[in-house]
Amino acid sequence: MLERRTIMLADGSARSYLALPPDYQDFPRPPLPPRFFHGGPTPDFLPGGPRFPPRSPDVQGFQNQNKRKFEEELVKHVNISSNYNNSNSNGKNYNLWGAGSSNVGGEIRAGKQMRISSGDGVGFVSSNNIRNVGEVNQSALKKAFLHFVKVINENEADRKKYLEDRKQGRLQCVACGRSSKDFPDMHALIMHTYNTDNADVRVDHLGLHKALCVLMGWNYSKPPDNSKAYQFLPADEAGANQDDLIMWPPVVIIHNTITGKGKDGRIEGLGNRAMDSKVRDLGFEGGKSKSLYGRDGHLGITLVKFGGDQSGLKEAMRLAEHFEKDNRGHKAWGRIQPLTFGTDDEKNPNLVKVDRSGEKNRILYGYLATVADLYKVDFETRKKVTIESLQEHKASM
Repeated sequence: MLERRTIMLADGSARSYLALPPDYQDFPRPPLPPRFFHGGPTPDFLPGGPRFPPRSPDVQGFQNQNKRKFEEELVKHVNISSNYNNSNSNGKNYNLWGAGSSNVGGEIRAGKQMRISSGDGVGFVSSNNIRNVGEVNQSALKKAFLHFVKVINENEADRKKYLEDRKQGRLQCVACGRSSKDFPDMHALIMHTYNTDNADVRVDHLGLHKALCVLMGWNYSKPPDNSKAYQFLPADEAGANQDDLIMWPPVVIIHNTITGKGKDGRIEGLGNRAMDSKVRDLGFEGGKSKSLYGRDGHLGITLVKFGGDQSGLKEAMRLAEHFEKDNRGHKAWGRIQPLTFGTDDEKNPNLVKVDRSGEKNRILYGYLATVADLYKVDFETRKKVTIESLQEHKASM
């Protein structure tokens, strides 16, 4: 019934298109396909209105019987596909994501099947497996976790927003990107990250779920629910989870490295060479110092960076243990750190000590840098380091 027409455009060119003829309603109707004879009356929107009677009980039963047979065959095919993929996986983990199946009238219905994306093949499985984190590709999950645990700790304002829960406004899911919606509190965000069904971003969401739980000191190994029982974790376990995530290559952060104020009023401190000399005097080798500066001068913070290998890690741990042994580690600095540095610092026995000759020396505090310290370091260091597990490195020593 279609006929080709031509239209002239404003630039003088011609374009052709297909359209129904003006008298298409007068054309005789083509015969309907056979499926209409078993599909009930012709819909009202077709010309001529309903033309066929409703299906008889015999036809209805025949169709239901064929439908059940089709569904049983489809489920059997699904099971065979799953078994085949499992038997040929060679022990590899697969990402099992997607929409779930439904259960209608007690019969399994393969309405929405789930796609297995593994790089070795594609199959379909039941939706009962999508909540089992153990079936996710563990290597991909670990990579996503270490990525997002860095993302949520890089910016101090964002980190505080998570830690203070709903006090600073609604939260967003960084795994969803721009399409993320707001969540009223951390529990709602945690539930979202754990229960996301989108196959393309599920591993990312599970990695973010673990990262958020570690940040909050919650139990990431316990599936979250409305009882919020997953939020209860002993303080020593929560602290161990956070301390295990170190910057790599390893870094030791040393505080209280200022020396006073210059004539221009700017704060001065130990330079890189002077700090390298002090570290060597303490008996540690291989570290390279980097003093941090801000708008008002020296920040009183010096980073000592070590090599990204086992020897570098051992030396960094030795330096951190040196400060901890003298009660000048992370917790000690947290208790006494001044909000601002000034002339009164020299009167604080926790910051300055006077030797027998009357010379004043700054008391240094240091510790191995973890992911929680990311916002303290300079931009260049923050972008270059990765986050890795201290325990995994210790196990390989």
